[in-house]
Amino acid sequence: MIQINRRKAFMSFGMIGGSMFAGRSDAGFGAATTQSSAASLWNYKKLNPDDVADRAYRIYPDGGCMYSVVGGVLGALADKVDEPFRSFPIEMMRYGDGGMGGCGSLCGVINGGSAVIGMFHHEKPKEQREAMIAELVVWYESTPLPKYEPENPRWADDAPSSVAGSILCHISTNRWFEASGREAFSMEKKERCRRLAADGANKVVQLLNRDLDGVPILGELTPQVQSCIKCHGKEGMGKTMVKMSCGSCHPFEGGHP
Repeated sequence: MIQINRRKAFMSFGMIGGSMFAGRSDAGFGAATTQSSAASLWNYKKLNPDDVADRAYRIYPDGGCMYSVVGGVLGALADKVDEPFRSFPIEMMRYGDGGMGGCGSLCGVINGGSAVIGMFHHEKPKEQREAMIAELVVWYESTPLPKYEPENPRWADDAPSSVAGSILCHISTNRWFEASGREAFSMEKKERCRRLAADGANKVVQLLNRDLDGVPILGELTPQVQSCIKCHGKEGMGKTMVKMSCGSCHPFEGGHP
């Protein structure tokens, strides 16, 4: 049995306590120096988007869409560089399934993808982080998905594509129901979301690879959203702030009211 005397024990606690207090500031948690030293461990390394998509598809049953997007990326990084990614508590990401706990709100693909982007762009200057998330959002809203085709489909052989038009799980899935003619609780719907998560993991890795290579990511919004913001945003009426598709929640027939 290993024995530790009281003096060494108190010295150890003192070092731990000192490091804890050193990581605090008057404004709250974390002094800048502690944040910088810790953040330096969480460095992104270039990954293969297709390999990450395969991993996300494979682990989807363990926790759903958000879990598989985050787990797909961080699992691949853990295989490549080991820690600290191997110790990340990926289980916490299960909350994002079904639009956050089954509420039908923000899709876990966007929720998880944005979290991964934020992991590598955690600085207070938010422009690059928001540009990458904006591109992820526009891609999700406007691209026919899913595109991913597994070598061995697990739950259904077919998962037709549709344009979500929204990052909200409820709207995204209902658009898919209308386009595919499938039912809400069918295995085809489960397969659709599983493949969509693989697509999302693939897209996030593409963004991170481009960012690592220094390729500009502009995060341009759709013309519709730009038009809405021009009138209703900060420089116009000052009554709304949005980057997601406006028409999914504010549809109207004919001309603008």
